[in-house]
Amino acid sequence: MSRVTLIIEENKDGFWAQIREYDGVFTHGETLEELKSNAMEALELYFEESESAMPRNFKFEFVYDIREFFEVNDFINISKLAERSGINPSLLRQYARGIKYPGEKQIAKIQATIREIGIELTKTTLTSAVT
Repeated sequence: MSRVTLIIEENKDGFWAQIREYDGVFTHGETLEELKSNAMEALELYFEESESAMPRNFKFEFVYDIREFFEVNDFINISKLAERSGINPSLLRQYARGIKYPGEKQIAKIQATIREIGIELTKTTLTSAVT
């Protein structure tokens, strides 16, 4: 299975992505699901024009600039995430707005916390309190 990295940006028209592994291949979609579908079409066209064989399976990896991540996932409480990450909340808000840019160490802390939360959420079971 081939890994394809979509570097995503969001604007008023929806989502745009550059496909990192294939120079000059870009795509657009109003939703992330449409973006993924359009990325597959863009790759098919790329391989058709280059007259090379297209790998059979692709696994898309979405890569966001930190500002884009917080725009796409606007339901995340930045203060709580900062607290869990051990980062100053004001600083994380500045990262989220694109006022300041984190270094690799800060990105690693934020990413580790987000993945930790994701694991916790996948282990969650809900019930209805019936009285």
